[in-house]
Amino acid sequence: MEPIHLSVMSHPKNLKHIRSMMADITLKTGLSKEDSGSIILAVDEACSNIIRHSYENDYNRKIDIAVILETNSLTISIIDDGIKFDINSIEPRDTSLLKPGGLGIYIIKQVMDTVEYSRTSKGFNKIKMVKKLLS
Repeated sequence: MEPIHLSVMSHPKNLKHIRSMMADITLKTGLSKEDSGSIILAVDEACSNIIRHSYENDYNRKIDIAVILETNSLTISIIDDGIKFDINSIEPRDTSLLKPGGLGIYIIKQVMDTVEYSRTSKGFNKIKMVKKLLS
């Protein structure tokens, strides 16, 4: 399948467009409503983190999303040109002390089978998330 692309400005109001696109895509996967909702949440968290941390709430930047739906997997790549992100700089949270905020990476890692953070050759941040699909 050809990748599905979405490019949006980094304003929180655009998160609903991203969630809507992901809902349409996850419908095609045959995943349960719960698993689909978890994937939508993971993508929403990743984009929220970009807005809040990589772009420091600058709403005039771009977030690029590419989704590839294959028979056995759903791959979501999100690219931004904000502040360099180092996953190793994030302290693990004690999830018994739950409070709003700061759980995005934890949620993403719980939901997705593979999560990779990298810096592209052009200096962009890239998060690649893969969910295996049972066929």
